[in-house]
Amino acid sequence: MRAKVLVAGCVFALLFVPCAFANVVATFYGQVDFAQKQFDVTLDFSHLPGSPPLENKQSSVAISGAKVSDKDYRFSLNIDHLRTPIWNLLSKIESSIEVDPQAVGKSAPMVRGEIWSQNSLIDYKPVRELTGHFEIKDSQLLLESLSFGNLSCQGSLDLVYPYKMDMKVLLHDVAMEDFLNFWAGNKGYKSSGTVSGEIGVSGTWSRIGLKGSLESHDGYVEQLEYNSLHLNVQGVYPQLSIGQSTISKADGVSFAFSGPVDLSDQENFTRQIGALVLSPLVSDSSSEREWTIKRLNQPNSGATEIKYLLRKEDKSDGASGMLGVQRTMSF
Repeated sequence: MRAKVLVAGCVFALLFVPCAFANVVATFYGQVDFAQKQFDVTLDFSHLPGSPPLENKQSSVAISGAKVSDKDYRFSLNIDHLRTPIWNLLSKIESSIEVDPQAVGKSAPMVRGEIWSQNSLIDYKPVRELTGHFEIKDSQLLLESLSFGNLSCQGSLDLVYPYKMDMKVLLHDVAMEDFLNFWAGNKGYKSSGTVSGEIGVSGTWSRIGLKGSLESHDGYVEQLEYNSLHLNVQGVYPQLSIGQSTISKADGVSFAFSGPVDLSDQENFTRQIGALVLSPLVSDSSSEREWTIKRLNQPNSGATEIKYLLRKEDKSDGASGMLGVQRTMSF
């Protein structure tokens, strides 16, 4: 969750920088050498609220680029203590780009490139480095692969209006705290655990469709401790709908939940979660109906479930309904 080409990676970071009209957002300085075909620009964000004090650390983004051959270019992005609503970010990102001006029948040249980072820190902690491969052709950005930290993605983005996109974002053990801060506006909910799964992003820039299938185990959010959490959500941002989702609390009591969530209403986010519809986990077949009362996933010992079973009446042979209890264990 982050860079497109090199410069687009910078733009992505800037999208998360809070700005206020009539305030100094950033100062910049640099130079362009037309003879050597290279440039250097530094954006200074030290005036932004929440940026580190100038006497200790500078919050800046330095961008440079150079033409190294007739069709090869090299770009560099040096991010120094850039404070976003989620993290404090340090990284040096580089990109190598090859331009093919001979693309047959095309009005614009084809671009191929790769992007990578080094010495990346998020909140002063090392993370998995940024790596990726991409192409730009037919006014479309194609991400073959892109990963950074606990996120990876692939897909396409049109570079002309209305900027259609079709992306898939994969989460790999993302900290629950970071996940909530991103979606709930950095409210600082007390939480523990990690989130994994997949989020599909499609539509246009003005109408972004989201479809996610996520899971988390052995964590908590505020007062809610859970053994397992499976979340399915979809909709057009910011209006989303939760459906076919389940949670097993730390004491093993399990239930399904569903309902609408408006991510633009950050002030009432907790109230929206409290308004979700809760229902027992029910599985229905032609012969019986079962309710899952408790579901426990225990480390190194598999899962245990306690179910109530109701066998339906068989009118053909006069059999009556039967109620029973079933306990299952899996390894």
